[in-house]
This record gives sequence, structure tokens and C-alpha cells, in this order.
Amino acid sequence: MWHYQLSLLTPTDGGWTKIKAGIGQEGLVPTAYLEEIVSAPAPAQRPPHERSPSTYSNSSASLASTNPGGAKKQGPAVAPRRGAKKVKYAEALYAYTAQSDAEFDMEEGEKFILISMGSGDGWADVEKNGEKRIVPAAYIQEV
Repeated sequence: MWHYQLSLLTPTDGGWTKIKAGIGQEGLVPTAYLEEIVSAPAPAQRPPHERSPSTYSNSSASLASTNPGGAKKQGPAVAPRRGAKKVKYAEALYAYTAQSDAEFDMEEGEKFILISMGSGDGWADVEKNGEKRIVPAAYIQEV
């Protein structure tokens, strides 16, 4: 899982929060995917009544430590904005050696971004490292 430190800009209505990541990169993310981690104030730097700036993490490791019941957080009940779509992943069930440049080699357990399970021709469209190719649909499963 990824772990990023983000700066909260503004929470919005409808379950979305505007954040800033890095230098000048701003965007909207589902509020339910964020977890606030407040740093303890340093005694000489900040009076005890002030909070540190808000930061957020989408790391599942930090979620597990604060969610003892193990219940998974749910995303917002609103549709994603700006053409965003949910990314699906596939995992190789078996090793496979590509027979052409249009195919990927696969090792058992290797993960891909799943574009589509194909049109019934036995091939699935996947993406790896920004490159799109096909793999045998029977050799992968959606995860």
C-alpha cells in the first residue's frame, strides 16, 4: 500500500476533500479514504493549545493500527468526479511466456492493472508499467 503525507486544503460537501500533495499538486480525494495523523507539538515550537497542520495518509498500515475491529472503511456514496474510474487489478494464476509482442510474459502471482477481461476471445487486456498488452484470460483472476 502507498503512504503519502498530504496537506488538507478544504473539506467539501458530498464526501470529498481538496488536498495538496508535493509542490503545487492539488486534487479531490474521497474523504473516507483519508486518515488524519496529528503530530505531537514540540514544546519549544508551539503552545500546547495549538494543533499541528492537518496531514492525511491512505496507508492501510496506519488504518489497521487505529481500527482494532478490522472493519474496512467505506468510500463516499457519491460518484467520482472528473471522469475518474475505479481501477481493477488482476493477478497471474500461472506463469506464461508471451508468444508475440502484443502479449506480456507473466510469473505466478504477478499483478497487473485490469483493463478488460476481453470480448470472449480468451484474452484479457492488462496494463503494466504504463504499457498495455494482452494475456490469456484463463491465466488471471481479478483481485
